Amino acid sequence: MEIEINKHLLPSYFKIISLVIIGLAIISAIISFNEQLNLDPNIFLPLGKYLFLLALVFFTFSREKNEEKSFHQLRLKCLIPSIIFANIFFLLETFMELFKSVEHREFMSAFEVLLIFHIYYLVSFFFYKNKQKKTQKTV
Repeated sequence: MEIEINKHLLPSYFKIISLVIIGLAIISAIISFNEQLNLDPNIFLPLGKYLFLLALVFFTFSREKNEEKSFHQLRLKCLIPSIIFANIFFLLETFMELFKSVEHREFMSAFEVLLIFHIYYLVSFFFYKNKQKKTQKTV
């Protein structure tokens, strides 16, 4: 069963790759705001955004170095509330935008929804993981 669980996750070194990609995303964002380079910010800013999202995906779906069997259940425990939270946030944001005039409406992009999902998932996973470790130490 352990082999089957781990085959659906990326290897743990993808966490390091995600940190490198975040560095590239930050460099891309800095380049887009640097007016002295005379580069088109419409290229580098979206590139940085999507590199950051790719790094979050890699970080979210990679194994821990010391992956325990209980982490699989913990991942599932955090996945469903994350999906529900992102959907509720999207629906509430969309509902609030309907009250604005047509010229001022700005609906959430898929990037923002995915960003909210991944951040909520990561925060809840690490919260429950640390909580679980503390209860194991006291027992």
